[in-house]
Amino acid sequence: MRGYQAAKRAAAALFLSAFLLLPSCAAFGMDAPGSGGKNWHYGKDHHWIYQDEDGSSHTGWLYYEGEWYWFDERGWLQTGGQRDINGVRYFFFSNGHMAHNQYVDLKFLGENGQEEKEHAIRVIGTERPDSRDKDLITDYLYEVPRGWQKQFVEDGWEFLFYKKKQYFSAPSTSSGIYYVRYSTDRRYKKVKFCDVDSILQGFGEYVGYRAGCYRENSTMMQEYWKAGPVLQDILEIPDYYAENAAFCFGKLFSDYVSGEKTEELTRKFPEVCEELEKILHQKDTKVTVDR
Repeated sequence: MRGYQAAKRAAAALFLSAFLLLPSCAAFGMDAPGSGGKNWHYGKDHHWIYQDEDGSSHTGWLYYEGEWYWFDERGWLQTGGQRDINGVRYFFFSNGHMAHNQYVDLKFLGENGQEEKEHAIRVIGTERPDSRDKDLITDYLYEVPRGWQKQFVEDGWEFLFYKKKQYFSAPSTSSGIYYVRYSTDRRYKKVKFCDVDSILQGFGEYVGYRAGCYRENSTMMQEYWKAGPVLQDILEIPDYYAENAAFCFGKLFSDYVSGEKTEELTRKFPEVCEELEKILHQKDTKVTVDR
């Protein structure tokens, strides 16, 4: 992503990260967590509460529609930031979701919401990521289904962040030099990136590889190729990569899950998006941890 589009995407991501740790649900308006329901109530104190069947305000852990939530002794939902609970630290998003099986900053938080240091994003070189980099990584990967993030680390893959590097390749295209700021190494199971705006495309290439999209009989890519040049133009894929299945799927994955072009892609290419949705939810699982 370059020029105006890159600046616009970065600004949007900064806006998202700015309210990621807000102490209330103001960032999400008055929408109840999950699909809502009669048990959820938004109080005058600007905090969500969950009312148990006996009418009392729920305290402690609540497993609701596949997500873990936590309520303090007042019955207030924890919305955003870190919280020590019974001597254990957890991270919560502003919608109340406990982070698990996903990346937050440079850390990977496992099934129990605890850091798994062996799966952290490794920084290569002397220059360290700043808070903006970490917020953007969190925002981007939040959009990736947790099942795929869990599969990524279970398969032995890892992220390498080359903060000081400018790009990994720069082929000449009909539109000029095209800078690629990520590289997916299947042999050594690495997704390398030097610009956080490229992390989704690199991860998308891994998903496509793991889902079998680069085989000749891939239904996903058959639908993609049928869509033709119009789809290629929407995804802004240069002619140099027009027949590169991994690059094309990675770009489709990135633009779709980030929300940047989801509506347009769904409207114009429903068959492509239907196949992509099947892949996105291949690894969906239910949390089985007791609390």
